[in-house]
Order: sequence, then structure tokens, then C-alpha cells
Amino acid sequence: MSFISNKIKSSSERGFTIVELLIVIVVIGILAAITIVSFNGVTAKANTTNAKAMASSLAKKAEAYNAEKNNYPTLGTDLTATAAQSETYGLSGVLVVTTTPVAGNGKTSVQMIKCSATSIAQASITTANITGLRIVYFDFGTNAASTEVMNVGTTTFCV
Repeated sequence: MSFISNKIKSSSERGFTIVELLIVIVVIGILAAITIVSFNGVTAKANTTNAKAMASSLAKKAEAYNAEKNNYPTLGTDLTATAAQSETYGLSGVLVVTTTPVAGNGKTSVQMIKCSATSIAQASITTANITGLRIVYFDFGTNAASTEVMNVGTTTFCV
């Protein structure tokens, strides 16, 4: 008789109840949501850091160009063209654009603005004081062009 009662008892205690399963599923869902939100923030920071590194690389190569040519590059192709690759100022892997960088190509694109007489903020400033570049990169945290602008050369009055 004890054998039959043990068999019945053990079969009714097997498995999990529906409530226990639902609790486990809810806990896993909460953990997954936290992980996904954290991952998105880390990805945005990494992409912004990459874009900033590209802008910094462009600034260094523009300084090298200026040291050799005694003038800052006018276009991005001055640094990225095939002929420039054999020079110390040759830059590869960066897309230099003339418009504000956007998210689609923001990780590898930077905007280069050459400061000139038409871009000065005050009419009383001579163009001799304006030699340099402004470099803008894409900030994935704010999903817009970075407010931190890299200046190369004398760009105090460049707008």
C-alpha cells in the first residue's frame, strides 16, 4: 500500500506551476530590457568616440599639410586623394564632407570648413588673422552634429 501512495504523491509534485513559470519569464524580460537599454548607450558612445577620433586624425593631417604646403587644405580631397596617400599628410578611411555629418555615415565622416575672408564674424578683422580649419563630427549621443568643434590653426573669428 505504501508503494502506491508514494507513486501517486511523487507524480503530483513533478514540474512547475504556471505562476512559477510566469515569474521566471517576467524576470528574464526585465533583465533583457535593462541590457538592451544599456547596450544602446554604449554603442552610441563608441560611435561618437570613433567619429571624434576621425576628426582628430583629420586635424593632425591638416597640420602636416600646412607644414609642407604653408597653407591649410581647401578640400578634403587634398588629404584623401590617391596622390596624397604617399605624403605624410595622406589620410585614409575618413570621408571629408562639405555639409554637416549625418548618422548614416557619421562614424567615418567629418565636416571640414576652411576659414576664409567670407566666413569671418567681424568685418574689422583682416584675413591675415584667419588661417585654419574648423572640423565638425557627428555625435551619436545627441543624434546631431557635435557642438564640440575642433579648431586647426587660427580660427578665432571663423564662423
